[in-house]
Parts: sequence; C-alpha cells; structure tokens
Amino acid sequence: MVDTIYIAFAVASAVIFIPGVVLNFLICLVFYKNEQFRTPPNVFIASVAASDLLYSATTLPLLIATNAYGRWIYGEKGCKAAAFITAFSGLVSMMHLAAASYERYTVLAFPLTSRTTITFQKAVRISVALWLYSLFWSVMPLCGWSGYAQEGVGTSCALRWRSSQKIDLTFNICLIFASYLLPVCVMGFSYFKCCKEIVAGTRRAKIIWGKSSNFTKKATEVKHKMLILFGIMTVAFIMAWTPYAIVSLISMIGGPYVISDVTASIPAYLAKSSYCINPIIYVFRNKRLRRQIKCIIRSAR
Repeated sequence: MVDTIYIAFAVASAVIFIPGVVLNFLICLVFYKNEQFRTPPNVFIASVAASDLLYSATTLPLLIATNAYGRWIYGEKGCKAAAFITAFSGLVSMMHLAAASYERYTVLAFPLTSRTTITFQKAVRISVALWLYSLFWSVMPLCGWSGYAQEGVGTSCALRWRSSQKIDLTFNICLIFASYLLPVCVMGFSYFKCCKEIVAGTRRAKIIWGKSSNFTKKATEVKHKMLILFGIMTVAFIMAWTPYAIVSLISMIGGPYVISDVTASIPAYLAKSSYCINPIIYVFRNKRLRRQIKCIIRSAR
C-alpha cells in the first residue's frame, strides 16, 4: 500500500500540474497571437511561461505516477531526463524573472536614455542568452560535472545535493551562486531601486501638480500597484526556492544523513509550486492579459 506521504506528494503534483499547464499555455498563446503583447518585459514573461509549461507538461505527470506507485518507475535515463528538465526550466524561470525586474528598473530610472533602454530586439537577445546560460548549467551534470539522481523519498530526481564528492560539491556551490544568489541579488537591487524611483516620482508630482491633482493621484496609484506587484513576485520567488536552497546547502555541509528523506522532499515540492505560482501572479495582476485569455476561451467554445 502506498504510504500517506506518497499520496500527499501525488496530490501536490496534480494541483501544480493543472494551473501549470493551463495558465502557462494560455499565456504563451496570448503572446503568440497578439502583437500588442510583444514588448520587452513580456519577452521575459513569455519565456518564464514557456519554461514553466515545459516542466509542467513533461515532468509533473511523471511525478504523479511515481508517487502513486511509491517509487521511481522510469529507470536511470528517465531520471536523468526528468532532472535535466527540472533544472533547465527552473534556471530559465529564475534568470528571466531577474531580467524582467532589471528591465523595469531601467525603464523607471532611465526613461529617456536610449543607451540603457531595453528594446524588444535587445530583450529577445537577452532572453536567448539566458536560455543558453540555463542550458549550460543544466547540461553540465550530464557531461560529468556532478550528476542527476533520485532525491528525497525516491519519487523524483534532481542534482546530487547529498554527495560529498568534490566534483559534486564544486558544481553545487557554483550553481547556488549562479542560479540562486545572482538572481536574488538582481531582483532585490532592481526592486529596491524601482521603489525609490516611484517614491521620488510621486514626490515630484506633488510638488509640481499639488497633492489633490489627478496627476498626483495617478502617480500614487501606480506607485502602490507596482509596489504590490514587486512585493508579490519577490516574496513568491523567495518562499518557493529558499527552503530548497537551504536544505540543499545543509545536505552539502552536514552530509547525506543529516536531513531525512521526507524533510528533503518537502522543500523540493514547494520549489516546484513556483511553476504554477508564476502564471497565477501574471494572470491576476494583468487585466489586459485576463481579457485576452477570456477572448481565447470564448472563441474556443
């Protein structure tokens, strides 16, 4: 009989799978069909949706099945393939979220400077570079620098975080700096600077147009909306990935048995929730996007 923990992980995978596939697919479809959405920030959002869709459609069904059986049933090659897609999709999403935050900072801080403005073409080039950057780090374990193996309770696969071998430790340390600390620092810096620019802009609006002016009210409204959006994105990112990063770091330092299999698996599934959290944030914080999704659904009936 399958233990309760496997049933819980199977249900969690199914819950992530449904919005992860449906919402990310609709977001990608909207960006593909509507030229008005082909803007620099939406290039990064579309890439996040595409990578989240890749993971949700290919790997989550495997996790549902393996947890239903209570063990990994797809062999060593299937394990490596699933772990590769997991790592690749996660890296793409994190790098593009960081790029989107920096793009917003450049728009607010340097609105009239062409040299720092990220155009649509430049955003596409940055996105391609980030996909290749993510591909490099996710391919390395397949080429011998560390490797992929079953993790936690044995129903999912990931990097060999618990290994004490030097080749695994060096890769894991480099990956934590390159794929976690780097995007977190970029997002933190960008959002902090954005908040400062919004506050300064609101203060200037009050001086120029007065506190009761419609221009001032609009500036204040934009300030609050952007602060809320930035706060949600940052908190969602940190809440999803920080526990997994901490558990991985503890396993690297303390050895393979310092954390139990179940304890190691819970943060992994929490991190996987980001694949459905991202589209939920975009859909419910973007009226134009919701409107276009409704039009697509109506036309499909």
